Parts: sequence; C-alpha cells; structure tokens
Amino acid sequence: MKKKFIVISIISLMLFSIFATPIYAKEKTLGELKAEAEANRKAYNEAKAEKALKAEEREKAINDMAAVKKEIERINNELKDIASQVEKLQEEIERKDAQMKDIMSYVQVTNGEANYLEYIFGATDFTDFIYRVSVAEQLGDYNEKLIEEYGNDIKKLEAKKNELNKKDEELNKKKDELSLLQAKLSSEIVDLNKTMVDKESEYKATIDMINSMNRCKLSETMSQCMNRLSRSVANSSSVGSVKGIQIASANGTYMPIAHGYVTSDFGWRSYDNSYHKGIDFSYCSGCTGPIYPVALGQVVLIQPWGTYKVNGKNCGSYIVYVLHRINNHPYVTSYWHMASVSVSQWQNVTPNTVLGQVGGDNDACAGARHLHLNLFDGNTWSGATSYTANQGRINPRTIMPQIPSKGVRFIR
Repeated sequence: MKKKFIVISIISLMLFSIFATPIYAKEKTLGELKAEAEANRKAYNEAKAEKALKAEEREKAINDMAAVKKEIERINNELKDIASQVEKLQEEIERKDAQMKDIMSYVQVTNGEANYLEYIFGATDFTDFIYRVSVAEQLGDYNEKLIEEYGNDIKKLEAKKNELNKKDEELNKKKDELSLLQAKLSSEIVDLNKTMVDKESEYKATIDMINSMNRCKLSETMSQCMNRLSRSVANSSSVGSVKGIQIASANGTYMPIAHGYVTSDFGWRSYDNSYHKGIDFSYCSGCTGPIYPVALGQVVLIQPWGTYKVNGKNCGSYIVYVLHRINNHPYVTSYWHMASVSVSQWQNVTPNTVLGQVGGDNDACAGARHLHLNLFDGNTWSGATSYTANQGRINPRTIMPQIPSKGVRFIR
C-alpha cells in the first residue's frame, strides 16, 4: 500500500511539473530571424497574389450576376408579352365563336334539315341557291378554321411560356449560386487581408529585431551576441558602446530586458497629459521576451493578473516586486505588464534570473507589449502595502545611469 502511494505521488509530481512549468519559445539566431523575415515576406506576397486572383474572380462573378439579372428581366418581359398575346387570342376565339353561332343561328343549320332546306330553297334562282349553300358552309368552315389556328397559336405560346419559365428558374438558381460565390470570395478576401496585415506586422517586428543585431553573426542569438560584444568592452562595469549599440551595465545594475530600447521615459508626457512614474522598455514593436531583475535581490511580492483594474479591466497584468541592496542602500523594483511569471515569492534572484515574459496585450494600462519598470527607495516603505500602492516612486536612473535616452538601442 505504501509503495502504491509513493508511485502515485511520483506520477502526480511529474504531471504537475509538466503542466506547471512555463514553456517559452527558443531564442532565435540572426540567421533564423532572417529566414523568418523572408518567409513572412513570401507569405505576404502569396496572400497578396491570391487576394488579387480572388478579387478578379469576384469581379467576374459580379459581372455574371449583372448579365443574369438582365436576362431574367428580358425573360420576364417576354413572359408578360406572351401572356398578353394569349389573352388577345382567347378574346379573338371567343369573338369568332360568337360570330359563328350568330351565323349558324341565322342560317338555322343546326335546327334541322327542314329549316336548312327552307333557307336553301328560298333562293330566287339557281345562282342564288348555289350562293346560299356556299355561304352557309364556307362561313362555318372559315370560323372553325380560324378558331383552330388560334388554338394552335395559344398552344405554341403556352409551350414558349413553359420554356421561358424553365429558363427563368435556371437563371434564378444561377443568380443564387453567384450570390453565394460573391459572399464566399468576399469572406476569403477579408481573411487574406488579415493574413497580409499579420505577416506584414511579423515581418516588420522581425526586421526590427534584425536591425538591432547588425553587429551579430548569423549563427548567434541576441543573448550570445550580447555576451560577445559585452566582453569586447574593456570596463564591464561602465557604459560602453560598439558601433552605436549601447551596452548597458553600471553599479552592479543591468537592463531589465536583453536588448531593445526605451519607449517612454520617466516624467511628464505631453501626448497623454500625464506624469509617467516609471520607464517603459520594449524588445521591438509587438515583441515579447524575457524580463530580468536589474540587480541581485529577493522577490518580495507577486501580484496576480488583474490585481489592479481600470474601469473593471485588467491593469498591469502580473506584477513582480524585487528587493535589492545597491551601494549599501535598499531599493525595490517592480516589473509591470508581465504575460507570465517564472519565479516565486521570497526567491533569491540574480541579474540572469528570468522573472517572466513581457506582456501588455489585453492590458488596459499598456496599449502594446512592453515592460514598465518602477523604482522605490527602500527606506520609505514598510511592508507590502506601501510599495504595492506605488507611493514614492523615483526615477530608475537614480541607480541605473546607463539607461539610454528614448529610442536608443541597447544590449544588456
């Protein structure tokens, strides 16, 4: 029983480790990034070409639809004309039928042989006799023939009407098919537009990353490149630069992301008329990446997703607070807009410990992916309630003079 319990416990621990351990994408080399950029550009061009074909196909469907509608209109007009002709022929048949009945009534052919003979023998002479016989017979035959011809005409028109109705039915079916095709093509074009936007965005983000690695080798990742370039700086505790890329470390402090640039500085911001009490860092537009402590320290608090809210929406995402001692002075740093957390409370950390990943999407206070870094003087707070309320924030440059100005690229 004890053995069984131990086995179950081990399996449970393994399962917990599998599902609880965060999985992060492997850092890509410059060569891989270039290949990815090329693939995104190719996918964009393919989507663009496919969109052009779909648009052409949709235009043809629209033109076909117009032609079908025009043909349906012509058929409907012809059907109206046929109906009018049938009505007139019916009226003519009824008129001729009435005429024939009048003649027969007058001649009295249908009332018996005596009356018929009386009419014929009432002739004044033989010529008149022949005439009377002919009139009676010819008038009847003529009207019967006319009625028969009218009847045949009606049959022909009815046949034509049936033919046109069938064609009208086929055309309406084709119109419905074309309508569905147009809707399908329009939907596909919308999807292709989205693909183009996504691939263009990915392409720009990748190119942004590639441009920041202009001193790197194709086989190097940004971290490998950063380490190599950092070693090339004579004084690793000072701020150095290699070909315009700032390599940032000073006073035992390091940048909170591996590479990138400052997107928003500490102080007054005119674009949103606010005082920004922190510094924002970004790998590149729309990019995520690891977040590191700025110095040796201890994780003193981890705030769950959605601790802070603005209008009922998440503000700050995951937030991690780290206590440091720099130049024998206590400081606390907080890291906002984290998509995930890879450390635990009271864990000791180094500048190489991954705290989590950059987030910011689905965050009412971010607008875009970036890291917001706060700094607090450790002597001004006592316990979690002070520094989590963000009171007493100071400029991170107080302990990190190596932070470059806004827009300048750096390597950690």
